[in-house]
Amino acid sequence: MEAKRRIIFPLDFQDLETALSWVELLKEYVGMFKIGLELFVKYGPKAIEEVRKKTELPIFLDLKLCDIPNTVSQAVKSAKALDVDFITVHTLSGRHALESAVEAAQEKPKILAVTILTSLDKADLLELGFNGEYIRETEELVLRYALLASQCGCAGIVVSGKEVKRVKESLPKLLTVVPGIRLDSQDAQDQLRTATPAEAILSGADYLVIGRPIRLSVEPIKTCNIIIHEIERALELLR
Repeated sequence: MEAKRRIIFPLDFQDLETALSWVELLKEYVGMFKIGLELFVKYGPKAIEEVRKKTELPIFLDLKLCDIPNTVSQAVKSAKALDVDFITVHTLSGRHALESAVEAAQEKPKILAVTILTSLDKADLLELGFNGEYIRETEELVLRYALLASQCGCAGIVVSGKEVKRVKESLPKLLTVVPGIRLDSQDAQDQLRTATPAEAILSGADYLVIGRPIRLSVEPIKTCNIIIHEIERALELLR
Protein backbone atom coordinates (compact mmCIF):
# COMPACT_ATOMS: atom_id res chain seq x y z
CA MET A 1 0.00 0.00 0.00
CA GLU A 2 1.31 3.44 -0.97
CA ALA A 3 2.50 5.37 2.09
CA LYS A 4 -0.02 8.20 1.83
CA ARG A 5 -2.89 5.70 1.52
CA ARG A 6 -2.17 4.65 5.08
CA ILE A 7 -3.02 8.12 6.43
CA ILE A 8 -6.56 8.69 7.68
CA PHE A 9 -7.40 12.33 8.32
CA PRO A 10 -10.24 12.89 10.82
CA LEU A 11 -12.67 15.65 9.92
CA ASP A 12 -13.11 16.66 13.53
CA PHE A 13 -14.81 19.99 12.94
CA GLN A 14 -18.17 21.40 13.99
CA ASP A 15 -18.54 23.33 10.75
CA LEU A 16 -19.07 21.38 7.51
CA GLU A 17 -17.58 24.09 5.30
CA THR A 18 -14.38 23.99 7.34
CA ALA A 19 -14.29 20.21 7.03
CA LEU A 20 -14.78 20.40 3.26
CA SER A 21 -11.99 22.95 2.92
CA TRP A 22 -9.64 20.42 4.59
CA VAL A 23 -10.83 17.70 2.22
CA GLU A 24 -9.98 19.94 -0.71
CA LEU A 25 -6.58 20.77 0.76
CA LEU A 26 -5.51 17.25 1.71
CA LYS A 27 -7.15 14.90 -0.79
CA GLU A 28 -3.88 14.43 -2.68
CA TYR A 29 -1.86 13.82 0.50
CA VAL A 30 -3.90 11.35 2.54
CA GLY A 31 -5.64 8.05 1.83
CA MET A 32 -8.95 8.32 3.66
CA PHE A 33 -11.19 10.78 5.49
CA LYS A 34 -12.81 9.95 8.82
CA ILE A 35 -16.17 11.40 9.81
CA GLY A 36 -16.79 11.07 13.53
CA LEU A 37 -19.38 12.05 16.08
CA GLU A 38 -18.55 15.75 16.06
CA LEU A 39 -19.49 16.25 12.41
CA PHE A 40 -22.05 13.46 12.00
CA VAL A 41 -24.21 14.39 14.99
CA LYS A 42 -24.60 17.91 13.59
CA TYR A 43 -24.99 17.20 9.87
CA GLY A 44 -25.85 13.50 9.57
CA PRO A 45 -25.68 11.88 6.12
CA LYS A 46 -25.19 15.29 4.50
CA ALA A 47 -21.62 15.30 5.82
CA ILE A 48 -20.87 12.09 3.92
CA GLU A 49 -22.64 13.28 0.78
CA GLU A 50 -20.71 16.55 0.70
CA VAL A 51 -17.34 14.87 1.27
CA ARG A 52 -18.17 12.43 -1.55
CA LYS A 53 -18.63 15.39 -3.90
CA LYS A 54 -15.08 16.53 -3.14
CA THR A 55 -13.19 13.23 -3.38
CA GLU A 56 -13.39 9.58 -4.34
CA LEU A 57 -11.19 8.57 -1.40
CA PRO A 58 -12.62 6.05 1.09
CA ILE A 59 -14.76 7.38 3.94
CA PHE A 60 -14.48 6.01 7.46
CA LEU A 61 -17.60 6.57 9.59
CA ASP A 62 -16.37 6.49 13.17
CA LEU A 63 -19.45 6.24 15.39
CA LYS A 64 -18.17 3.57 17.83
CA LEU A 65 -21.56 1.85 17.90
CA CYS A 66 -22.24 0.23 21.26
CA ASP A 67 -25.76 -1.09 21.73
CA ILE A 68 -27.89 -4.23 21.57
CA PRO A 69 -27.31 -6.44 18.49
CA ASN A 70 -30.47 -5.41 16.63
CA THR A 71 -29.78 -1.69 17.02
CA VAL A 72 -26.16 -2.12 15.93
CA SER A 73 -27.25 -4.20 12.94
CA GLN A 74 -29.79 -1.61 11.81
CA ALA A 75 -27.27 1.21 12.22
CA VAL A 76 -24.77 -0.67 10.04
CA LYS A 77 -27.46 -1.18 7.39
CA SER A 78 -28.07 2.57 7.42
CA ALA A 79 -24.35 3.20 7.01
CA LYS A 80 -24.27 0.70 4.15
CA ALA A 81 -26.89 2.76 2.35
CA LEU A 82 -24.58 5.77 2.69
CA ASP A 83 -21.81 3.84 0.88
CA VAL A 84 -19.15 4.35 3.56
CA ASP A 85 -16.07 2.12 3.50
CA PHE A 86 -15.38 1.59 7.22
CA ILE A 87 -17.50 1.86 10.35
CA THR A 88 -16.59 1.28 14.00
CA VAL A 89 -18.40 -0.90 16.51
CA HIS A 90 -17.21 -1.07 20.12
CA THR A 91 -16.14 -4.50 21.32
CA LEU A 92 -17.89 -3.78 24.63
CA SER A 93 -21.18 -4.22 22.78
CA GLY A 94 -20.34 -7.95 22.84
CA ARG A 95 -20.02 -10.92 20.52
CA HIS A 96 -23.60 -10.93 19.23
CA ALA A 97 -23.54 -7.25 18.34
CA LEU A 98 -20.23 -7.64 16.50
CA GLU A 99 -21.54 -10.65 14.59
CA SER A 100 -24.74 -8.78 13.75
CA ALA A 101 -22.71 -5.86 12.44
CA VAL A 102 -20.60 -8.10 10.21
CA GLU A 103 -23.70 -9.88 8.88
CA ALA A 104 -25.44 -6.57 8.15
CA ALA A 105 -22.39 -5.11 6.40
CA GLN A 106 -21.81 -8.04 3.99
CA GLU A 107 -18.25 -6.95 3.11
CA LYS A 108 -18.94 -3.19 2.92
CA PRO A 109 -18.60 -1.22 5.06
CA LYS A 110 -15.72 -3.05 6.68
CA ILE A 111 -16.36 -3.45 10.40
CA LEU A 112 -13.63 -2.16 12.69
CA ALA A 113 -13.90 -3.14 16.35
CA VAL A 114 -12.79 -0.50 18.85
CA THR A 115 -10.67 -2.02 21.63
CA ILE A 116 -9.54 0.37 24.40
CA LEU A 117 -9.73 4.11 23.76
CA THR A 118 -6.31 5.75 23.58
CA SER A 119 -7.46 8.32 26.14
CA LEU A 120 -7.68 5.63 28.85
CA ASP A 121 -4.81 4.51 31.06
CA LYS A 122 -4.51 1.89 33.82
CA ALA A 123 -6.07 4.17 36.42
CA ASP A 124 -9.13 4.62 34.21
CA LEU A 125 -9.46 0.88 33.67
CA LEU A 126 -9.23 0.29 37.42
CA GLU A 127 -11.99 2.84 38.01
CA LEU A 128 -14.13 1.07 35.40
CA GLY A 129 -13.84 -2.20 37.31
CA PHE A 130 -11.33 -4.19 35.26
CA ASN A 131 -9.46 -6.74 37.33
CA GLY A 132 -5.78 -6.66 38.33
CA GLU A 133 -4.49 -8.90 35.54
CA TYR A 134 -5.74 -6.56 32.85
CA ILE A 135 -4.71 -3.48 34.76
CA ARG A 136 -1.11 -4.74 34.85
CA GLU A 137 -1.05 -5.83 31.22
CA THR A 138 -3.29 -3.60 29.11
CA GLU A 139 -2.11 -5.30 25.94
CA GLU A 140 -3.54 -8.60 27.20
CA LEU A 141 -6.98 -7.02 27.40
CA VAL A 142 -6.57 -5.48 23.93
CA LEU A 143 -5.43 -8.83 22.52
CA ARG A 144 -8.52 -10.50 24.02
CA TYR A 145 -10.75 -7.92 22.32
CA ALA A 146 -8.83 -8.35 19.04
CA LEU A 147 -9.34 -12.10 19.17
CA LEU A 148 -13.06 -11.59 19.75
CA ALA A 149 -13.23 -9.20 16.78
CA SER A 150 -11.44 -11.72 14.58
CA GLN A 151 -13.73 -14.58 15.66
CA CYS A 152 -16.78 -12.44 14.85
CA GLY A 153 -15.53 -11.73 11.33
CA CYS A 154 -14.56 -8.09 11.77
CA ALA A 155 -12.14 -6.80 9.15
CA GLY A 156 -9.98 -5.08 11.72
CA ILE A 157 -9.65 -3.22 14.98
CA VAL A 158 -8.83 0.22 16.27
CA VAL A 159 -5.86 -0.15 18.59
CA SER A 160 -3.20 2.09 20.09
CA GLY A 161 0.39 2.08 18.90
CA LYS A 162 1.42 0.56 22.23
CA GLU A 163 -0.50 -2.66 21.66
CA VAL A 164 -0.55 -3.05 17.87
CA LYS A 165 2.62 -5.14 17.70
CA ARG A 166 1.24 -7.82 20.00
CA VAL A 167 -1.99 -7.95 18.01
CA LYS A 168 -0.21 -8.27 14.65
CA GLU A 169 2.02 -11.03 15.98
CA SER A 170 -1.02 -13.05 17.02
CA LEU A 171 -3.51 -12.02 14.31
CA PRO A 172 -1.50 -10.92 11.25
CA LYS A 173 -4.49 -10.80 8.89
CA LEU A 174 -6.50 -8.43 11.07
CA LEU A 175 -6.42 -4.83 9.83
CA THR A 176 -5.05 -2.44 12.43
CA VAL A 177 -6.04 1.21 12.57
CA VAL A 178 -3.95 3.22 15.01
CA PRO A 179 -5.14 6.59 16.40
CA GLY A 180 -3.21 8.79 18.81
CA ILE A 181 -0.40 9.44 16.33
CA ARG A 182 1.88 12.29 17.30
CA LEU A 183 5.09 13.67 15.85
CA ASP A 184 8.17 13.60 18.09
CA SER A 185 7.89 17.32 18.85
CA GLN A 186 4.21 17.30 19.79
CA ASP A 187 2.36 17.07 23.07
CA ALA A 188 0.13 13.99 23.43
CA GLN A 189 -2.68 16.20 24.88
CA ASP A 190 -5.69 14.01 25.81
CA GLN A 191 -4.25 10.88 24.18
CA LEU A 192 -2.35 8.83 26.76
CA ARG A 193 -1.15 5.87 24.67
CA THR A 194 0.46 7.52 21.65
CA ALA A 195 3.05 6.62 19.00
CA THR A 196 4.93 8.32 16.19
CA PRO A 197 4.10 7.35 12.58
CA ALA A 198 7.32 5.31 12.31
CA GLU A 199 6.74 3.53 15.63
CA ALA A 200 3.24 2.54 14.62
CA ILE A 201 4.23 1.29 11.15
CA LEU A 202 7.20 -0.67 12.49
CA SER A 203 4.87 -2.27 15.03
CA GLY A 204 2.51 -3.44 12.30
CA ALA A 205 -0.08 -0.69 11.85
CA ASP A 206 -1.94 -0.75 8.54
CA TYR A 207 -3.57 2.67 8.87
CA LEU A 208 -2.74 5.74 10.96
CA VAL A 209 -5.34 8.24 12.14
CA ILE A 210 -3.49 11.55 12.09
CA GLY A 211 -5.42 14.68 12.94
CA ARG A 212 -3.93 17.28 15.21
CA PRO A 213 -0.32 16.98 13.94
CA ILE A 214 -1.63 18.08 10.53
CA ARG A 215 -4.51 20.31 11.58
CA LEU A 216 -2.43 22.38 14.02
CA SER A 217 0.52 22.69 11.67
CA VAL A 218 1.42 26.08 10.21
CA GLU A 219 2.15 24.24 6.95
CA PRO A 220 -0.22 21.23 6.75
CA ILE A 221 0.97 20.04 3.32
CA LYS A 222 4.59 20.14 4.44
CA THR A 223 3.65 18.16 7.55
CA CYS A 224 1.82 15.59 5.42
CA ASN A 225 4.91 15.15 3.27
CA ILE A 226 7.09 14.72 6.35
CA ILE A 227 4.71 12.04 7.64
CA ILE A 228 4.60 10.31 4.24
CA HIS A 229 8.40 10.18 4.11
CA GLU A 230 8.55 8.85 7.67
CA ILE A 231 6.10 6.09 6.73
CA GLU A 232 8.10 5.28 3.60
CA ARG A 233 11.33 4.95 5.60
CA ALA A 234 9.62 2.68 8.13
CA LEU A 235 8.23 0.49 5.34
CA GLU A 236 11.69 0.21 3.82
CA LEU A 237 12.99 -1.13 7.13
CA LEU A 238 10.29 -3.80 7.12
CA ARG A 239 11.21 -5.08 3.66
